[in-house]
Amino acid sequence: MAWRDDYRPGAFRGVPFHLKSSTRTGGRRTVLDEYPLRDVPSTQDMGRKARQFNLVMTVIGPDYMAQRDRLIEALESWGPGTLMHPFYGELDVVVLGDYSIEESTEQGGLARITQNFAEAGEKPRPDSQALPGAAVNAAADQVQQEALAEFEEDWSVQSTASFVADEALAMLGEASGAVGEAFDYAQGLAGPAIGTIQSATSSVLNAGGLLSDAGSFNTLFTRLTGSVQQLMLSPGNLGLSLMGVVRSITSGMNPFAAFQAQAALFNFGSTAKPVRSSGYVTPARAQQAANQAAVYRLVERVAVAEVARLATSRPLDNQGKVLPGISYENRDQAVQVRDKVVAELDRQQLEASPERYAALAKLTAALVNDMNRTSAALLPLARYQPKATVPALLIAHQLYGDARRADEIVARNRLAHPGFVQGGQTLEVLKDA
Repeated sequence: MAWRDDYRPGAFRGVPFHLKSSTRTGGRRTVLDEYPLRDVPSTQDMGRKARQFNLVMTVIGPDYMAQRDRLIEALESWGPGTLMHPFYGELDVVVLGDYSIEESTEQGGLARITQNFAEAGEKPRPDSQALPGAAVNAAADQVQQEALAEFEEDWSVQSTASFVADEALAMLGEASGAVGEAFDYAQGLAGPAIGTIQSATSSVLNAGGLLSDAGSFNTLFTRLTGSVQQLMLSPGNLGLSLMGVVRSITSGMNPFAAFQAQAALFNFGSTAKPVRSSGYVTPARAQQAANQAAVYRLVERVAVAEVARLATSRPLDNQGKVLPGISYENRDQAVQVRDKVVAELDRQQLEASPERYAALAKLTAALVNDMNRTSAALLPLARYQPKATVPALLIAHQLYGDARRADEIVARNRLAHPGFVQGGQTLEVLKDA
């Protein structure tokens, strides 16, 4: 195809012109560094240079002045505009610098306008940075909602033998007692509802039927959502209540204690008593086992989701209010927490059904991404052994050049005598960058 077939009439902001000549410039923004007494330079490639087009445009004819004025108005207009370049096609450009107009009596009816254009590019955008814990919160919500749906599918005490309801009530008492202990640990003292749970667990285990005294579990859920008798007949409400109890552990005053309490519920199902059977698994016994698995699985899923929130400093209470999360002192601590949560998520992924696996995998990925970003900003731990018995003040000065950091060393290593740190003793210290 001949070049004339691709040649287009020139125009800027819709104002036509004839092109006399065009010069295009470009290249790379390379910085050349040369040093004294060194023959070989070094270079830094800072990216592509902005493309520029220097055009010599003409307007000609009896009414050339009107065309000239329209083109001047287009050149003086604000912002980027569309340049129809005869050789390069349609370009989004900005007017760069001054224009010049050449007119003469020898060539009447003609004006030559010279102007430099540069590609408009795009407006600078600030680097986006995800809110810490936001992706983990969204993934944790999905895990908990899917766990709730799975519980609702599996739980049932209706249209089965009476012992299924009896065993379900006893099993709920055991589960609530264990969750209650975790709650107490997080709070540092027994809450009113959970304290009742622990004192009445034995009566729950001896419950004689669905309408008998539900003991601790009834006390807890009566305070939270209503009667346990009604909850057992409504899988959705029962699951919501269980989830609310486990999530309430996160509201502990000490975030790290809340983390440890929730982590105590990892692999919670391993503590469940095996379902009694005479050798043949009847439909009633199968439902009893399904109920037990549903409760323990729900507790485990909710607990690991809450731990993920705590680990990324964005835990939520039952009303959706953001609570204080874990503050890490060093990189090693953050990595240790990350690995502990990821190990539990991996275990649950192996046991999850294919339908529930994806949500757990998404939570794992979000947690690792968030925690890696957090740990990268923290200082790692190092080991230090003083050669002789010296004061902590001297150690701080030797390590950091700042004796005021002695308290940090004393607290981290629980030193009984800061003035006499024994020589040869291994200390944990922050490794400053």
